[in-house]
Amino acid sequence: MGWLFKCGSTRKGLIEERTEGWERTNLDGLVVTSTCLAHCYRGGSFSGVLWSVWERTFTKDDAESSPKERWIQCDLLRHQNGDGWGYKDLEELCGPYFFSCPLKYLAMVPFEQYGGNAEWREQVLLHHQRVAEKRRVRRAAKCQ
Repeated sequence: MGWLFKCGSTRKGLIEERTEGWERTNLDGLVVTSTCLAHCYRGGSFSGVLWSVWERTFTKDDAESSPKERWIQCDLLRHQNGDGWGYKDLEELCGPYFFSCPLKYLAMVPFEQYGGNAEWREQVLLHHQRVAEKRRVRRAAKCQ
């Protein structure tokens, strides 16, 4: 899977586009609704990661027809001169090599209920432990 660029796009516009929910009705009357429950951008002025939590529901005749789905989405974003902002989308199951996903997103998509990638989640936890330890060491050094 490659990168998708939209000429003249802005980071803000791309984030809005990538987190916009949608609803479709199939020919058999099944209504599929995808909703972004939370999102955040982690990065700099020219590249970063857009983390989002999605939920998909399936209803027919106003009743749930299938269990809802949830997943963590990881969109790599970057600016390219002449092309504007673009993205490369990955899901948790892909095991992205990015671990700055907010811990609360892991809680929003419980592994036991929705599945996912256990190894990737472990790396996310380790990443946050390392970041917390670095902050603790810096605070301790400032107090001395």
